[in-house]
Amino acid sequence: MKQLLILLVFAGLIISCQPAPKAEMPDLSIYEHEQTKEIVQLVYDAVNLIGKDGDKAFPEFRIEDSKWYYGDTYVFVWGMDGMRYVYPRDVSGEGKNMLDLKDINEKPIGQMFVEAAQNGEGWVFYEWTLPDGDKPEWKSTFIKKAVAPNGTEYLVGTGKYNMPMEKVFVESAVNEAVEVLLNEGKEAAFARFNDKADKFIFLNSYIFIKTMEGVEVLNPFSPQLIGKNIIDKQDADGKFFVKEELEILQTQESCWMNYMWPKPGSEEASPKTSYVKKNRSGT
Repeated sequence: MKQLLILLVFAGLIISCQPAPKAEMPDLSIYEHEQTKEIVQLVYDAVNLIGKDGDKAFPEFRIEDSKWYYGDTYVFVWGMDGMRYVYPRDVSGEGKNMLDLKDINEKPIGQMFVEAAQNGEGWVFYEWTLPDGDKPEWKSTFIKKAVAPNGTEYLVGTGKYNMPMEKVFVESAVNEAVEVLLNEGKEAAFARFNDKADKFIFLNSYIFIKTMEGVEVLNPFSPQLIGKNIIDKQDADGKFFVKEELEILQTQESCWMNYMWPKPGSEEASPKTSYVKKNRSGT
């Protein structure tokens, strides 16, 4: 009996000395806009609360006019298998598996949420109808994995409609596109870049590809340019933007270019910023 008592006390001592989970802090310096920073911080705070309290934190996320749920802002929580545990905007939707959720373009956003969480964190962009709206708008959702004290993993997210574009979103998309082109080959990569259901068309942004001589080889929203040399193309203000970016890329791997160009689906020119990067074969 004495030996048993010693073992129990010793085991209790080990358990009581386990350190509390360390709070994670986001790097907000990579973002330019306050709205983006607020979303990321909110998700991190929710992740840290789950890390401390586990699913006991869930009721807090459902409290209206709280830090977690106000206006059209709310925190949602899924299991890593797609099971939705917290959905404050409509609690009747809790307990449903959302893994097969898709947007109007058949973008597999349920799977993309899970993939982002499996990678630790990430952004998912898709078109969704506003509450009481009649047409889809762009929505940007930040996802991060949370781990409860018992080891259960969840994905936590918050999204906003019509968020401003961040340069880090564009750079990330272009860098990933370069890797896809190198790893999957031209045919498969081009099919993905042209597909509205893939991640590379988002927030009215898209991947375009040209040779270092100025020949357009991919452009999802201006297919009439494919196969043409556009090195002498001018924007609405007469700027030779293609020539300028290609000259810059002679001495560096990437650059940003500002010019006037119509948005997808529009004929009127508006300010546009492009991030251009060479791939490893020099194109």
